[in-house]
Amino acid sequence: MSFVVASDLTRTFDLSDPWIVRALTLRPKRILKAVDAVNFQIERGSTYALVGESGSGKSTIANMVVGLLQPSSGSITIDGRNLADASLSRREQQAQRRRIQMVFQSPYASLNPRWKVGDILGEPIRAFGLIDGAKAQQTRIAELLEQVGLSASDAGKYPHEFSGGQRQRISIARALSSQPEVIICDEPTSALDVSVQAQVLNLLK
Repeated sequence: MSFVVASDLTRTFDLSDPWIVRALTLRPKRILKAVDAVNFQIERGSTYALVGESGSGKSTIANMVVGLLQPSSGSITIDGRNLADASLSRREQQAQRRRIQMVFQSPYASLNPRWKVGDILGEPIRAFGLIDGAKAQQTRIAELLEQVGLSASDAGKYPHEFSGGQRQRISIARALSSQPEVIICDEPTSALDVSVQAQVLNLLK
């Protein structure tokens, strides 16, 4: 069985005016179908590219896969388990979410400007209970920073002290910190200069 399976994935958004406005103007409801019956499968160890023009629903699909949006209909299963399954306990839901992480499109909006880099990378480690002990956590944070081409000393800095490309490297390190089995990348280089895009793509390899 494929690790990630999307079946008849559909997502709609209600863009209607408030009901009282519609009642006075006799306007019908406006429903936008952002994603319409999409099917795909992703195997372990593979790279899967979802290609489409701007506004075609790529980011909406990405947000549904990681659980940030719920499908209007259809389903997404991770290793055979549906993320929206109400029978899953809170611990099981948390375990499922740890397995799939996301690198967002904008490195400027996806990092908390009030947190130091070490706190940003350490939060998933602590939240999922992956490593016990402050010293061991700091060692892991240093390893993650070096893995993405930054220095261990960068853990004490804030996001505004880095360039866009460096911030995206931090975003990748944050995604890796929870030891995921799938990483969803939502156009991770679109907000970066051309000279930096190749560096980030090489890092993702």
